[in-house]
Amino acid sequence: MAIETLPSDTVLVVGGGPVGLLLVKTLAHHGVKSVLGMAEELRKLAVPAKFPFTCLFSTGLNDEKAASSWDLPSAEKLNEQIQTQNDGSLPLEPWMRISQVIFESWLKNACVEDPLVDIRSGWKATSAKENDDGVEVTAIDAKTGEETTFHSRYAVGCDGANSVVRESLGIKLDGGPLPGRALLVHFKSRDLTRLQKQGQFWHIFFPKTVEEGGSMKGAIIAQDEIDTWTIHRFLSADFDDSQLSSEDAVYSTLGGAGEPFPIKIDEVLVRSTWNPSVAIAQGFMGPKQRIFLAGDACHQMPPTGGYGMNTGIAEAFDLGWKLAAAVNGWAGPQLLATYEQERRSVALLALQTAKGHIGRLMAMPKSVEFSGKTLQAGGEEARAMLDRVHEYVQANDAHNKSLGVELGYRYTSSICLPDQPQDELPSPPEFDPRHYIPTTVSGYRAPHVFLQDKTPIFDHYGKDFTLIAFKNSQQHLQAIDWLTQSAERLKVPLRISSLDEETAAHSIWSADLVLVRPDGFVSWRGNSLDKLDTAYEVIAKATGHD
Repeated sequence: MAIETLPSDTVLVVGGGPVGLLLVKTLAHHGVKSVLGMAEELRKLAVPAKFPFTCLFSTGLNDEKAASSWDLPSAEKLNEQIQTQNDGSLPLEPWMRISQVIFESWLKNACVEDPLVDIRSGWKATSAKENDDGVEVTAIDAKTGEETTFHSRYAVGCDGANSVVRESLGIKLDGGPLPGRALLVHFKSRDLTRLQKQGQFWHIFFPKTVEEGGSMKGAIIAQDEIDTWTIHRFLSADFDDSQLSSEDAVYSTLGGAGEPFPIKIDEVLVRSTWNPSVAIAQGFMGPKQRIFLAGDACHQMPPTGGYGMNTGIAEAFDLGWKLAAAVNGWAGPQLLATYEQERRSVALLALQTAKGHIGRLMAMPKSVEFSGKTLQAGGEEARAMLDRVHEYVQANDAHNKSLGVELGYRYTSSICLPDQPQDELPSPPEFDPRHYIPTTVSGYRAPHVFLQDKTPIFDHYGKDFTLIAFKNSQQHLQAIDWLTQSAERLKVPLRISSLDEETAAHSIWSADLVLVRPDGFVSWRGNSLDKLDTAYEVIAKATGHD
């Protein structure tokens, strides 16, 4: 067996999906160069910003109109709101609708072009273990069949739901698959007249009648508003999907509660089955803090709300800066442990929210007594039933409106420092799953706000830690100097951004001095510091030193 020892400044990442790719780009960002212009460049590949995120609920495309809808704004409209509602409650960037296939391809190309990323294609990990001073990961080259053991200081398992890395560490999952499964058909079609018969859409959900058992029959997703679509046809666990052709799966899904609705399919791109699962790993890292898990390797959740990918992306940013700090020599001994302290609770929140979304979605037909017989008979009873469908849909519309779940959570790890009582700063806001409430309490995401020159406050961040200073009195300048001295002593990269004339931003951020981490979360805030030792304690604890 061959052995390859990686340089001490290299992190081994197992798994080349979106989370793994983004993790290595985050590491590269903290190594040599930045990844600037990422959002705008990627948006050119996404669905144009003018298209709304409309979700329809349909009894079938044989009917003239949908029963109800969630009318979510386009990225263009949301961006207009962001530009005018400068109160800290909205993110800097509007949402973006992009196929994972396109996103992953773009990200892989960015990694290929990065001199700090060495991509090894065609390898399959077979085992992983921690040592006191590093890790050993054994993998097989699919092309040659050769087995190699890689030695490195750190490794991250981004190798999906059936993670070999997680299994090797003996980390168990809490939870598991939900009842039933789904047939996925990814296809090409330009039959827009029939597909968009009830209006342009992002998703259409088709409920199953109570005579058929209730729940959801399926859904269709518009991937690009041009010719690429995906249907999910929900099946019972014992259904033999080989008896259902891809074309018939599409037609029967689009037909909803009625007869199959045929369209012209130009090409079937992918056909597969998947089982919805609700599970979270009991740990996100090994006991020696040398191997870590991210993405589906440590949590699986239903697609409702899109939390799975978003949660994995946030893990890549959190773990990326902490591993970079460890490799670059300024991380304290407690820093890496905070990855699990911070991210597992967030993943659990996302998982529980997604489970609630899919539960309410699947419960709709039985809850409103959605009957095929009543629908076919028409008349007042059918209209009353469709009214119940509409009311249920509008009352359970949190799928893509839970900004608090996405942005408003709080980290409570050892590197998030409490306020000093003498500063009398605002208390933490009460959690609201639907809204992000701007705050700079430690552990929260620092709020976006445009400054007087129309630039976002985020543009004043450094690559690593940033101290935002809203006042420059002698007292504040002394505190800034103490923090700077402390950072230099601990070799922590720190940028000072003085914004002493930004009264509007200051009113939203509340504190005079705010220490922001590389991932945009607040480490500490205060209005003053009493001595150099206190400043040293702030920097030391924020970076994981005892």
